[in-house]
Amino acid sequence: MKDELIKAIDEIRSNSSLLILDEASIKAAIILRFLSLLGWNPFDINQVRPEYTVESKRVDFSLRINGMNKAFIEVKRPNEALEPHQEQLLNYSFKEGVKIGILTNGITWWFYLPLNEGSWEQRRFFTADLMEQQPETIAERFIALLSRDNIATGNAVKNAEDLYQSRQKRTILRDALPKAWHKLISDPDDLLVDLLIETTEKLSGFRPEVEDIEKFLYGISHPSTPEPRPVRPSVPTTPYPTPRPRVSGPSDDGYINKQIVAFTLLGREHRPRNWKELMVTVAEEMYRRHTAEFDRALGLRGSKMAYFGLSSNELSQPSRVSDSKYFVETKLNTNSIVRRCRELLSLFGYRDSDLTIEAR
Repeated sequence: MKDELIKAIDEIRSNSSLLILDEASIKAAIILRFLSLLGWNPFDINQVRPEYTVESKRVDFSLRINGMNKAFIEVKRPNEALEPHQEQLLNYSFKEGVKIGILTNGITWWFYLPLNEGSWEQRRFFTADLMEQQPETIAERFIALLSRDNIATGNAVKNAEDLYQSRQKRTILRDALPKAWHKLISDPDDLLVDLLIETTEKLSGFRPEVEDIEKFLYGISHPSTPEPRPVRPSVPTTPYPTPRPRVSGPSDDGYINKQIVAFTLLGREHRPRNWKELMVTVAEEMYRRHTAEFDRALGLRGSKMAYFGLSSNELSQPSRVSDSKYFVETKLNTNSIVRRCRELLSLFGYRDSDLTIEAR
């Protein structure tokens, strides 16, 4: 069971197209697949009841043992914010006396003890993130909390309560907090960058650029590394300076505090003035090649923000894609820009190797 779960998680992690699926597709491709691997028969409504009615509302899945509801699962779209749906799930669970509730968008899984006291967040005892956490750890937790055997024997609730109370939780948190802080400042999330920009403007009256925030965070995460001094370019004897080795690949987390020199997209070289032009150029090329289906790009979203929109008001720093009705967000840190470009390419069937980047 564990090995099969790990294999399934690895496959999901490598499939970026899942990020644009709707709820029905997520239920089929992820939720029911996991339940099957955890010992549930998804074709038996006495075990897995879809669209279970609670008063006039419906919960997506009820996991049942001998005609009794044992766990509720509520499913949302990938990258959809889960916070607004907590109250709904926990109300369903409370009314039915269900002791375990799960809220998920397929990638992030929030586990609750709905009958406990406290706020919605306080009743959430564990979070699984398929993209961030180790597959082995997720598989072990899913077996402990969601396998049919553990649900049937009551061990799932006991395991959940142990997790809620355990020293192990505090130990894991103590070890994870410094790593989380280092990850935030070495590879800043767009929301952190945005918050620093807004707060700096309020305090100083001047609005910094994304690059200013990146340099500041780079200095915190690399305290002993002096900021590189700008090098005055010599006059080239050829139309362009000799190219440096290019950096490309699926792990795009090393561009903070670097300047983009050039990039090659689908065999054509470009020399942008800044990282934003990389984002815009890739978006425009995908629109040119896939005009009729470019609506698919609207499904590319972060946990709190959209990367494409049909109105400039939907985005913080929009740039129109060619002369189309679409806009692309450019208020992103450099690592995020590269990731969004690769996600967009993957969305339309291209490979990571179709985009190579030279930075210094």
